[in-house]
Amino acid sequence: MGLLFLFLGASATIGVSANKAWSDNFDTYALGQPLDGLGGNDGGWVGWADNPGAAGIISNNQSRSNPYSLEVRGPTDQVHWFNTTSGTWRFIAWQYIPVGQSGGTYGGTYFIMLNQYAYGGSDTKWSVQIHFDNINNCVESEFDTGPTLPLIYGQWVQLRVEINLTADWFQFFYNNQLLIEKAWTAGVNNDYLGDLAFDAVDLFADGSTSVYYDDLSFAPPGTTLTCEAGGPYTGETGQIIHFTGFADGGTIPYTWAWTFGDGGTSPDQNPDHAYTAAGTYNVTLTVTDATSNTATDYAVATITAAQPQLSIESITGGFGIKAVIKNTGTAAATNVAWKIQLTGGIILIGKTKTGTIATLAPGATTTVKDPLVFGFGKTTITVTADTAAKNATGKVFLFFVLGVA
Repeated sequence: MGLLFLFLGASATIGVSANKAWSDNFDTYALGQPLDGLGGNDGGWVGWADNPGAAGIISNNQSRSNPYSLEVRGPTDQVHWFNTTSGTWRFIAWQYIPVGQSGGTYGGTYFIMLNQYAYGGSDTKWSVQIHFDNINNCVESEFDTGPTLPLIYGQWVQLRVEINLTADWFQFFYNNQLLIEKAWTAGVNNDYLGDLAFDAVDLFADGSTSVYYDDLSFAPPGTTLTCEAGGPYTGETGQIIHFTGFADGGTIPYTWAWTFGDGGTSPDQNPDHAYTAAGTYNVTLTVTDATSNTATDYAVATITAAQPQLSIESITGGFGIKAVIKNTGTAAATNVAWKIQLTGGIILIGKTKTGTIATLAPGATTTVKDPLVFGFGKTTITVTADTAAKNATGKVFLFFVLGVA
């Protein structure tokens, strides 16, 4: 699997200055623009082997930092050349794989880092080849026998590569979980040992449906200020939601600034916030370090309306029938219609009793009664309150209801 990469032709006509930090959030391009290395505004991106047909497309279908991301699909084989030959580095990319993503020659897409991207297929060498397998729903380092991780759909996930070209070593993390660690020059297959350099990154669709990339960066670890807003967050109106902020690099101490999309703000690293209305909110975290550098990250909070939830807690007998109704939901229940009904036996008085509860607060209980029952025989007692219902059995003897269970 994946062996075809090792024999494809390659051509490197683009470049960036060696050993320099770099980032791209795709927001400066035009919507629908192919990053094909043509026209001057391509950010240093090119289709594999200088093929415009292998370029990805700037899209607004998904974005981590508004408004755009890079869409990789079908024939996309998108390359950015780095020409880095020494030092310790951190490469970060954010990836979004939609629910239902399918296709690909081997099922899924690839994130690849090349230690040599040069003219001629036999001169092209890989150090990192990560397969996002949409058949087995896992992430694997191809040609390695190490563990796999569950593939995450429908949310932005961080890909992080820690590279030490001095010590000939790298680690690949998926969603902050270590997937593979080994020598950089080991290559993706021991028959194709690599060079001590990072020449290019390759985002390869391999014929699959769309995958999105955003907020890519390449820098020495701890030097560039970055932050993460966590999420996605979910909750109900009135519910306290705990937001989690993270920052790395720059110069401490950090200053934190959250906006929650509803006019609310917070200066805390890990604030609590409650929304008063249902909806989807764009959350922004901006971190400023001690030298006034800033980093910004985004998350989404999806809030649904709080709902009452009624339950029949107990039914008891004696002189008449009592039932306890509880609101186990997160909003007040109002105008609750309730009913106590007896079936079976000979019930002359109190066969049905109805009423209305004006309001029942979250967590509150109330007792409803059928105070006067007269009859004989075994009966089934049914209590309802809106959609909640509960049954019990008992024996009616004159004015008493006995043995309710």
